[in-house]
Amino acid sequence: MSRYIRLVYASRATFPPIREGAGIHPEVARILVQSRRNNVQQRLVGGLHFADGSFFQCLEGREDDVDALYTRLAGDPRHCDLRLLDRRIIDEPAFGDWAMKHVPNAPEVQQLLARHGRSGFEPHSFPPPLVDAMVNLLLQRPDLPPPGAHDVAELQASARRMLVARIAVATGLAATVGAAAASWMR
Repeated sequence: MSRYIRLVYASRATFPPIREGAGIHPEVARILVQSRRNNVQQRLVGGLHFADGSFFQCLEGREDDVDALYTRLAGDPRHCDLRLLDRRIIDEPAFGDWAMKHVPNAPEVQQLLARHGRSGFEPHSFPPPLVDAMVNLLLQRPDLPPPGAHDVAELQASARRMLVARIAVATGLAATVGAAAASWMR
């Protein structure tokens, strides 16, 4: 039986930013949905923070499973410049049932950075004490979107509606559906 480990890494997003205050980036929402689905199957847990175009992610689980995921993540085109910040043996996963906890760019993150003399979120340069403090913040902060943000389920529903609309337009069904709806409403 393999042992439990915690692996923490930083990476940079390859997708363009969205305007500040627009909520969870749609690409981050997709990553969360995918992580939550896949991590349950792979018996992995962890936390994710995304800000200023950078990811800070903590993964916990059986050593072989965490290492396999980290290897796959290195090939994910949604981010680049992966940097291992910490890798250690743990007694048991601390994230419990959180397949992938998301901590938004909350005031607590800004306060933590300020206490460590930082003005921006640049996890590639975090020293070990700041890495540990950030992991603790991920563990303690609730998994809620910031005020005004769309939650992941809402983003998924919106993406499904957009896909259905695109398919309808592409196949010419939009006019048929529109005509049927208009006649039904008479």
